[in-house]
Amino acid sequence: MSRRLAIPAAILVVLVGAGIFAWTTRETSDEREIRARLDTLRTEVNTSTKDGIGTALHAVQIGSYFSEDAVVELGDGAAPIKGRDTVTGMVARLQPRTAAFQMKLDDVTIEMTPGSNMADVLLTASFARRNISTGEESLDAREYALVMTKADGTWRIARITAIDTLR
Repeated sequence: MSRRLAIPAAILVVLVGAGIFAWTTRETSDEREIRARLDTLRTEVNTSTKDGIGTALHAVQIGSYFSEDAVVELGDGAAPIKGRDTVTGMVARLQPRTAAFQMKLDDVTIEMTPGSNMADVLLTASFARRNISTGEESLDAREYALVMTKADGTWRIARITAIDTLR
């Protein structure tokens, strides 16, 4: 093959490869909605309130990200947390203690269940806390598997399961 044909052929191969990569890695609108929903939940969790009614309203807002029959399994022998109302109540009680933490969500992967309004989500949740007196930051990161369902046009968390990793 002459050099005059080799360069355009190489460019064509690179363009086709880039096109295939872009096509296979693009997100669907549901995946974008799920990612946005998790981002707003993260923002909501990182927002703190100081007064009683604000804390209760904030807990209800966070609870709205969960389905009515949500189950949260934190592992390590802890009993599952069942139901949106229980999650909301726990958030309200824990809020004063968790206000010092900032949550980050990393490595979010979304796999849609074909033909349904369900998605499996794997992510790493990192909780950072800065000690005010020393300035030191502690970090705790855990992996979670989520099942999200779409009802009434809104994606909600139906199940959270902590994934045990090798330590």
